[in-house]
Amino acid sequence: MNNIICTEEKSDTKAETAENDCSNHQISTNEYKKLRKLLCYDDAPKYLQFNSYIRNGYRNLLPTKLCLESIFWWTNETFNIWSHIFGWFLFLGLSFVDITFLNIHATSQDKIVVCSLLICFQTCMILSSVYHTFSCRSEKDYDCFLTYDLLGIALSLFAIYISGIYYAFWCHDNLRNFYIFTVGAIFVAALVLQIPRLKVHSNVKMLMFVAWAAYGVIPTIHWTIELGGFENTMVRLLIPRVIGMYIIVGLAFLIYITRIPERWFTGKVDYFGHSHNLWHILVVCALYYWHNTGMKYAIHMIENGCVEDRLKCYQNPSDVTLSS
Repeated sequence: MNNIICTEEKSDTKAETAENDCSNHQISTNEYKKLRKLLCYDDAPKYLQFNSYIRNGYRNLLPTKLCLESIFWWTNETFNIWSHIFGWFLFLGLSFVDITFLNIHATSQDKIVVCSLLICFQTCMILSSVYHTFSCRSEKDYDCFLTYDLLGIALSLFAIYISGIYYAFWCHDNLRNFYIFTVGAIFVAALVLQIPRLKVHSNVKMLMFVAWAAYGVIPTIHWTIELGGFENTMVRLLIPRVIGMYIIVGLAFLIYITRIPERWFTGKVDYFGHSHNLWHILVVCALYYWHNTGMKYAIHMIENGCVEDRLKCYQNPSDVTLSS
């Protein structure tokens, strides 16, 4: 008697995607082995054939239970899934550390800003992992979870901006409110582009994120001018950190768009080391880097506050240590 493995059955579609429904169905061991077998690029579902430099390691169209099981297979999505599961644990741990500090030293408003930042980062990590886990369920599910993945990116960008603006313009309420409003408007526009029925091309969505990230130069320059330029201690300390953030994010986008290194080593980095793997690593690094920068700046502002004399408000460089 053949062994039986419970999964969800796949329903027929007009295309080759074979969407899955939620009805329980039993398949034989032979069927399981067939579904378990990884595919080359030419045999992969058409909608997953978007990077011709990744030649192997594609999953078949899978029901939900096998999608979840595939987290523990070695495919060209395994690192993508686990890198952001790790990222979720990282920011979850930082939440406990930060909350412990904030409960002692910070106001309720500070707690809300920092906690919102970490919740958005964690949401980004979770939605990314979910997208990569269920991308092989059907083309319809792929589009749906890709929308959620992009939503996670939008939330992270929004959190980065809000936290940065909140502390950078701590002593300038009107400017802080203005930039929070503009960033909020861009966030809403980014969300509108994610609505599936609008059928906005993925390149347009990505261009929106690039433009949104570039917008950060404007409040940064404004903040620098308001604080008196590079003669100000905090400007000298934090501008290099902002530049560092842009370098990390810029490198991530460059790798993502150019599909390096698989473009140079086609078929050699299918399972580990391809551009999307590096994108995931750099995203986690960027969010962690910004968290550290924001917390150090927050601590300094909590301890010093706003005074009329900016030289007193922003202490000597030796008084503030920024970790990577």
